[in-house]
Amino acid sequence: MATIRFTSPIGRVLAQLRDGPKTVDELAASLRLTPNAVRNQLRKLVATNLAQVSGRRAGVSKPSALYSITLDGEIQFSTLYLPVLSQFLRVAEGQCSGKQLGTFMSRTGRALAQRYPKPSGTLRHRVDAAQKLLKSFGGIPEVDSRSGVLIIRSAGCPLSALTSEHPAACRILQALLGEYIGRPARICCVRGDEPHCCFEVQS
Repeated sequence: MATIRFTSPIGRVLAQLRDGPKTVDELAASLRLTPNAVRNQLRKLVATNLAQVSGRRAGVSKPSALYSITLDGEIQFSTLYLPVLSQFLRVAEGQCSGKQLGTFMSRTGRALAQRYPKPSGTLRHRVDAAQKLLKSFGGIPEVDSRSGVLIIRSAGCPLSALTSEHPAACRILQALLGEYIGRPARICCVRGDEPHCCFEVQS
């Protein structure tokens, strides 16, 4: 899921959960929204792992589900992660060889891929699923086919704030997509005035 706007209904619901677990009715009362409107936003938050059902609270007729924010949800509110990651990469680049840094990035990407259930089906089906995953990260991907090669190309890079200064960070997405698809992905990213992500998967 792309970064949410905190003034939007979904952002306001998520912000309320930072104070502690709440029921649909409690959220509706605090935000002056209808319960159905709150449920709609909660479904989106749960589906993107920004919120979760964390328990139940006794009600007048039956218990009500309690919703709480997840770690991924809390990350949405932090402005410190990117500066910390960028500084970490500067230090790593100064202390590691290019090969060591590349290996570290690849291992990070493969480990990150374990958080997402691997798709099944034909290679095209798996690449299409990878396109959707990249879109959920904030990319603008499309899948193309050329001479037996499937190409995932995105006009926006989810890691652009890092890759603009640290090209090695592309290896994270390369390894993540390769592990997710179950087939090696080759970087064909374009950098410069009009950068975009690009990964080739041999069919």
